[in-house]
Amino acid sequence: MALVTTAIVKTYLGVSSSGDDDLLDDLVENAQKIIETFTGRVFDVSSATVKKFDAVANVDGRNLYFSEGLELAAEPTSVTNGDGTALVADTDYIVTPTNSYPSYGLTMLQSSSNWWQGKSNGDMANAISINAKWGYSVSGSVPNDIVQAATRLSAFLYRQRDTNSDADRPLIVDGVTILPSALPHDVERILMPYVMRAF
Repeated sequence: MALVTTAIVKTYLGVSSSGDDDLLDDLVENAQKIIETFTGRVFDVSSATVKKFDAVANVDGRNLYFSEGLELAAEPTSVTNGDGTALVADTDYIVTPTNSYPSYGLTMLQSSSNWWQGKSNGDMANAISINAKWGYSVSGSVPNDIVQAATRLSAFLYRQRDTNSDADRPLIVDGVTILPSALPHDVERILMPYVMRAF
């Protein structure tokens, strides 16, 4: 799903006709891709996918840390240990940080008889499988400021089609406002706190 609907962007722009709906659909999608590229995050995850993790490289004691750039938007659908054991939330593991999303790892509980391990043949690579919604937030719970950034950026892209300026701020030439081609400063300010930090 999209971060914002075309209908919301049309209301924001004050556009009532349907003549540019296909264009606006594309711009809404483009705005979402720009936001995801800028922040390094996915904000609107609707389906679960399986990711695999190394039983050594991704593990530190009882903690399993996701590979760089991955985070969970919700409780995993399933977690399978390297030995094929299906692990149970709140019985075997909890998300890290506890009860908070996005999360960056799983912690095996002290009370569990399981531990993070490789496959029975000794292979550690891609041993642990996690089926989950990978991203910052799931559909319907995208932060309001991200929705606003997507709305504003979609409208900006729509208005930008009427200018060839490469400036980074609006210019007024002979009474006509020429919009910039760079990412709007207000959108950038909204997105900066969400930029995924590399460690």
